[in-house]
Amino acid sequence: MANKISNLADTVYFTLKNRILRGELRPGTALREENLSEIFKVSRTPLRKALTQLMVEGYLTKGKDRTLRIPEISPEQLKDTLTARKLLEIASIEKAAARATDEDILRLEHLIWDEEEAMRTQDSLLVASVDRMFHNYLAQVSGNRIYEEFIGQLGYKVSLYLALSNTLGEVINEALKEHQEILNFVKLRMPDRAVKAMREHLDNVERRMLESIQNEEETSKPLLILSKIDKKPKTR
Repeated sequence: MANKISNLADTVYFTLKNRILRGELRPGTALREENLSEIFKVSRTPLRKALTQLMVEGYLTKGKDRTLRIPEISPEQLKDTLTARKLLEIASIEKAAARATDEDILRLEHLIWDEEEAMRTQDSLLVASVDRMFHNYLAQVSGNRIYEEFIGQLGYKVSLYLALSNTLGEVINEALKEHQEILNFVKLRMPDRAVKAMREHLDNVERRMLESIQNEEETSKPLLILSKIDKKPKTR
């Protein structure tokens, strides 16, 4: 019985999480337990387990009216997160550029090829995943386990913000070019230039996200209560 509840909760959790990360559920969209229970054909127990986990991870918020919603991000919240990310990733890339082996560089090249393929298929979930893997691997190459741990944690939050700010579309091509430039300086064993390239990349990511949020606010319309979600196979 416990395994069945856990499996049902996982199905709901991964389906909703993937829909959010694909940008299919927009910020502010309300979710009703009774609707979700009917859509997923599950009881309230596994449903609430899944929703609680999504709230803990920041994929859902609960307002004063106790309605669950897809979170909306403020410019201040975004800036705070990306400031912390910059401090860690700039320190990390300096070490990574000095320590990277030929094997590490080959792995980073493969990740960039994976990014290109993800963009060709227009799979925003895969794009966000490979983007996160590129940054995480650079942190791993730095040799500093603290950098690696915290950059990994921030990576999930950044992936969520990329989805919520709708910046996983065509503009991701710019990020790919920036990743390539970072890798070029790692290959040349030029830490100073790699730091400069990483700083410019992260500044551009922040600019693109803030611009997208502003555009969304100017064009957004009131959102209706979510009434239907197509179930899809879960992916981890």
